[in-house]
Amino acid sequence: MPIYALTARNQRAHIPVGPLSISISGAVQDAALDIQGAPGQPVVRSSPQHVVVPSLTGPITIAVRPAFTTQFGAGTVVHLAIAHDVPDEADPVQVLFDPVDVSGDTAVVFAELRPSGHHIEVAVTAAADTALSPLAAAARTSARRLIGRDRKVAHAELVVALNSSASMRPWFADGSAAAATDVAVGVADALGIHDVAAVLVGADVTKVPVDGHGPGAGLADAVRKVQPRWSAGARWSRLRTDIATVACSDFPASGVHRGFALITLSDDRRVAGPRLPAPRSGQDASAELLAHPQVLDEITAGLVRALT
Repeated sequence: MPIYALTARNQRAHIPVGPLSISISGAVQDAALDIQGAPGQPVVRSSPQHVVVPSLTGPITIAVRPAFTTQFGAGTVVHLAIAHDVPDEADPVQVLFDPVDVSGDTAVVFAELRPSGHHIEVAVTAAADTALSPLAAAARTSARRLIGRDRKVAHAELVVALNSSASMRPWFADGSAAAATDVAVGVADALGIHDVAAVLVGADVTKVPVDGHGPGAGLADAVRKVQPRWSAGARWSRLRTDIATVACSDFPASGVHRGFALITLSDDRRVAGPRLPAPRSGQDASAELLAHPQVLDEITAGLVRALT
């Protein structure tokens, strides 16, 4: 019998009517299936991760919720599978879904099932995430704890504007500029913004060239490799104000447009708003942020507030 693989590009399938076995696998120790349907919809639960639906009396949704906590922990990736529950069928119809990272979520609706004559329509509602770097993925998870998964997109694109004044030289050298870029990419993805670019702001505005393809792909690496033409100051007024912008600067009050989100690169604890301190000597800024999630959470929270 056929196997249907549902993905972000192929989101629907029609399978013959029959009893259904629904299961989740992966990092599901703290995950439980939540089947919602009309009153009287029969559901037989054999475990938190497996149910049988003998028949559909109407549309149902298949969600996954934490079983023992309020939010899924980091690194929780769930695989959903649906198959005909026919014990003597050696090769039943199967519907397989892309694995979904649910880290930071309180609940995720994976699929909707709807009876349609002699068939059942299966529709994907939670597609797999865009592959991001470890830091950007952690920032996305952090942001989702605040805004959830199904966020209406408020902006089509986002620009990370990096101060290229001479005073920024050490922040580029220790990876802080690249780390700030990665955090912005992750928060943008949580907000549904997939068109992300980076520019250097000095005497002129210069776009950072990127080799990778896809939303934010390789952007932080491009910032890490870029060799700015250091200037005496940053001319923030040359940036467009009609695009969502995350400014990264070591001088927060140096003329940054008030409508921009801002990550201040500073060791001064008195600085208000999102602040990225320098990593310890010899350490990489991205690794430091991953090792100190509370600092990452403070930065992502500030960006979410500024961008929504």
